Amino acid sequence: MITDGLNPFTVLLFISAVLGGATLMVLYLIARVAKREPFARITLWTLVGGAGLYLLLFLGASVFSHNRVLAPGEEKHICEIDCHLAYAVAASKSESLPSGLVRHTVTVKVRFDEATISSRRPRDATLTPNSRYVALVDDGGNRYPGSTDGLKRKLIPGESYTTDITFEVPANAMGLRLVLRNDDPETAFIIGHENSLFHGTTTFRLPG
Repeated sequence: MITDGLNPFTVLLFISAVLGGATLMVLYLIARVAKREPFARITLWTLVGGAGLYLLLFLGASVFSHNRVLAPGEEKHICEIDCHLAYAVAASKSESLPSGLVRHTVTVKVRFDEATISSRRPRDATLTPNSRYVALVDDGGNRYPGSTDGLKRKLIPGESYTTDITFEVPANAMGLRLVLRNDDPETAFIIGHENSLFHGTTTFRLPG
């Protein structure tokens, strides 16, 4: 299964780092006010060491990651802790506009992967996706965003649908690929997530 890198362990690690860091900062301030310098130094060095370790793991996961381009029909699961929703490019078409731009219409298939749920989950329980970001990116790294309105539909296990997303790009844009990812801001700070700094990304090749 190809995912965006989110998993329960990295989410728990992120939450622990935030809560632990906040706790150590409060303890440090209390120790300074109370003039308990040895305890203040211990909390400060623990805070610095913990932050350094998290940063090392964060950058290490990014450095050893790689970019991936999926073929038409190949799925990517976008995770919201559990990786239920799978996305794939089903089709695409283009038309020239009088303005000199080209309108690309990309048909995206969205599927609630029933193999990812537990036997205890009700089969009629719906899932509403978190925020999404979509764009076409060319070989020069230029991005042309599109609307995510068609990606907000609720789904039940086993259900799927297709939606058309339109983009207007310059006629000379080459090597267009679809970017479709989670757009929750906290994912940029989670170890191993494709939204994190320097991490490789997964994009979709357009048919034809």
